[in-house]
Amino acid sequence: MALVDRGLIDQALADARRLTEENRTDPAAWRALAYVHAARKAFDEAEQTLRHALALAPKDALSLEQLGWTYRRSGDLAQAVTALQEALAVDGSSQRARMMLANSLADLGETGRAMEEYQRVLAQEPEHVRAHNNLANLQAAQGQLKSAADHYAKAAARSADYAHRIGAAHAARRIADWDAAEALERNLLRSLRAGERPNDRAQPFSLLAVPGATAADHLIAARQMAQSYPAVSAVPHKAPAVLAAAPRLRIGYLSSDLHDHATTYLIVEALELHDRKRFEIVGFDYSTARASTHRSRILNAFDRVVTIAGVSDMEVARRIAAEDIAIAVDLKGWTTGARPHILASRPAPIAVHWLGHPGTIGAPWIDYAIVDPVVMPAGSEGEFTERLVRLPHCYQPNDRKRAIGAIPTRAQAGLPEDAFVYCCFNQAFKINRAIFALWMDILRAAPHAVLWLKDDNRWATAALKDHARAAGIDPARVLFGPSLPLADHLARLSLADLALDCAPYGSHTTASDALWAGVPQIAYHGDSFAARVSASLVTAIGLPELIVRSPDEYRALATRLAHDREALARLRARLAANRLTTPLFDSRLFVRHLEAGYEAMWLRAMAGLPPDHIDVPR
Repeated sequence: MALVDRGLIDQALADARRLTEENRTDPAAWRALAYVHAARKAFDEAEQTLRHALALAPKDALSLEQLGWTYRRSGDLAQAVTALQEALAVDGSSQRARMMLANSLADLGETGRAMEEYQRVLAQEPEHVRAHNNLANLQAAQGQLKSAADHYAKAAARSADYAHRIGAAHAARRIADWDAAEALERNLLRSLRAGERPNDRAQPFSLLAVPGATAADHLIAARQMAQSYPAVSAVPHKAPAVLAAAPRLRIGYLSSDLHDHATTYLIVEALELHDRKRFEIVGFDYSTARASTHRSRILNAFDRVVTIAGVSDMEVARRIAAEDIAIAVDLKGWTTGARPHILASRPAPIAVHWLGHPGTIGAPWIDYAIVDPVVMPAGSEGEFTERLVRLPHCYQPNDRKRAIGAIPTRAQAGLPEDAFVYCCFNQAFKINRAIFALWMDILRAAPHAVLWLKDDNRWATAALKDHARAAGIDPARVLFGPSLPLADHLARLSLADLALDCAPYGSHTTASDALWAGVPQIAYHGDSFAARVSASLVTAIGLPELIVRSPDEYRALATRLAHDREALARLRARLAANRLTTPLFDSRLFVRHLEAGYEAMWLRAMAGLPPDHIDVPR
């Protein structure tokens, strides 16, 4: 086993075979040989070897456990479950077998049974870090956020790993438990900056919402995340000159969000508007969502869709190469469901990161990131490992076909008729102590106003009302709206007077929604990509006076507009006039600029030049 771990597979195989010759009736020798076969990915031989061990000792729990492990390695999860259950029937004390069983059930989607097995592990071993963490993952997916946060916290208390600390902090932020989040984040940032655990990984997406985390911190976390993935073999692709001989340049988009998701609400019209005379658009879809009208629309926006759910990363890379993809575009980054190994195999001449993750990927296998001059101004290039392709207006696409439903009355939306309505429909994890205190200051200065937030989950809603009460604001002035279908949400959103931004992870799709619905959006310009997106949006729609750069500016603007209805009316009128006459919602103009960016990347590749920063002209 030690030789296998050092990569000396041939020597390990020879030694293991000698073991079985010298110890023909000892199941341990056959288990050793099976371990080497599994390392060789000779899973059939590993299974046969373990079956021989079980013929020698039919009730050998270790052989049954290793058989379950082998099935897991080969991807046969159903067989793994059967073998591991047999192992536990012989020896119910094996935490390793029970964890593998729970993990296999979770991978099969049998969430309830998996949770029961994790709980059995914890009943025997309350300090089991991975059981706490994995149980929390399932509970969070089931909406049991408070229990999930508790288990994440227990994992973090028992492990110094960045992954556990940032996971626990993010879970605490999802339920607005700021005390718990801040304590974890202080230690995490200190350790990250000191380089104390260079081989650890702190989820870069979760770090975006951490107050005090800088662009330099995001870069460190992204690089560590990327380096934690073991090197994969390169998948050969055709040379640029060969691919260029095709009638159209093939662009491949990879995502698990090709359904009712914020990313595809934004991108769908851009995909539809690609110039089919010059480009062929291929979707690589690993979504698990149910059918819906929007999913049908997003899939129909591609010339071809290659379904890759359940297909191994290496096989997907081979398919990308076989599809003659010239530019592969990852729409996930480090968000949930990311599959970085696919493009790490370099199956296309150019790899691009866009839209899903508002920050650097920090990975050597990504050549370019699509940005704009506001989110990544001149001088910020060092915040990314990718070369920057700056579109001239805004990096974020929009869909002009987004329908706005029938607008309800304020009473129907649960709003007071005569109040000034501030709104912010961001997820709860973006709302932190500092931004909420700023909002409470604004409500204090505008006693006729209310704050309208997203009812993200019942724990966050209750906590935010408690935070308002503690700030001396009547909790009845903090209102919550439930999740609605997009058209209905946009319709009710138009009832608000002014949209408020979050920081450091600002309003992105939520800001676009507000502007599309005709609601001016305050944009808090910060010190990282994620903190500058709303500023990019209001700039592209011709309202840069909505940008603020400090709490004092934010407070003053929000308060002034609540008291000066004429100034607000002028802003709303300009927004209405600019809505379809400025670049933000000009989808055709956006696509022409995006395609110009792709062509500039491709020309460099054709010339044999390495990737470099590109500014797409207006």
